[in-house]
Parts: sequence; C-alpha cells; structure tokens
Amino acid sequence: MNIEDFENFEEYLAKGLKEEASRSVREFVSSLNNEEAEEWVWEYLPKLNKNRQSRIRHELFHEVIFPVLKSGYEKEDFRSTLWLGKLSQNLYQDKSLHEKVDWVSELGFYNKAYQIEPNDEVRLLLLGSIVSWLRYTEHEWPSGILYNNNGATLEQCQEISKEVQRVLSMDKECKYSDFINQYSKKLCQYRARLQRLRGRSS
Repeated sequence: MNIEDFENFEEYLAKGLKEEASRSVREFVSSLNNEEAEEWVWEYLPKLNKNRQSRIRHELFHEVIFPVLKSGYEKEDFRSTLWLGKLSQNLYQDKSLHEKVDWVSELGFYNKAYQIEPNDEVRLLLLGSIVSWLRYTEHEWPSGILYNNNGATLEQCQEISKEVQRVLSMDKECKYSDFINQYSKKLCQYRARLQRLRGRSS
C-alpha cells in the first residue's frame, strides 16, 4: 500500500487539481492488496464520519470500500452493515453496486444493524431514518399520506402505524415526541377518510 498516493490525492483535491487527483487516487487503489484494503477502510471510515461528508470519491468507494463492506455485510458483520447505511447515498448513485446488495435502503441497513447489535448509535440512526421516511409520507398533506409514490391504503396505514409505535418505543430522549404527536393526528384523519370512502363503495 502506497499511502503517499492517497495523501497526494487529498492534497491535489484540496487545491482543485483534478487531473493530478485522479491519477493519484488510481495509483493508490492499484497499490492495495485485499488485506491492506480492509485495514485501510477501517482506518479511513471513522475519520470520514467526523471530518467529511458521506459522499466518497467513486474510485475509492467502488473499488475499495464497497467490496470490504459487502463482504462483511454478507457475514452479518455489524460494522459493515452499519456503514452501508451511513454511506447509502453512495449506493443510490451507483445502481450497479446497489443491486449487489439487493437494493437495500438506508433504513433497511440500519434495521439489520440494530438486529445484530442494538446499541445507542444505531438506535439513533435508525430512529432518524424512520422519521425521515414518515416525513416523506406526509409531505403532500392535507391531500393525503403517501406510501411509496401513491396514497397509502388502509393496509399500508397499518404498516405506517407500526413504524410510529416503533419510534415511540425507541425514542428514549423524546426527541421526536412533537413530530409523532402531530403525525399521529394526520394519520388518524387520513385513515378515517379512507374508511368513509370504503364504506361508500361497499
């Protein structure tokens, strides 16, 4: 592993020297063997979490980081599963990679990680991800509550209600109490609307 190539890449990138940065990152990637790649990934990712945005240079993610995380994920490794959730935006940008993990979403990775090791870090990430999804479902209110891109059915409202209950049970800090209170009222109104429509059509 030639770490100088990676350091050069970061330096060129900071200076806006795109061609030099591209050359250096390619040279760094080609200098890694499998064992070194895994070692580097687990040194690099914690720094990324603290100092950088979650988007990673394509060559690094595609050729080095994703193979390490995918291998761990297939073995139900907690760290790998958690980091696939944290880096899900990189997967969404590359369908060829996303397909290799069966199109699992950020929420799906956090769910899996929480099943493997239900610690506070993943609990809070999972909570945030569920709430983001709930916010999406209400973004066309008062027209209705969405499920995927369509109005939720009564059956889907039941699924949404389970996620609401999960937030309530996991949110030890009561961070999302106000949101859940107002969301629950909207969901209740929407379900009543659907039930009235179903009654009319029967």
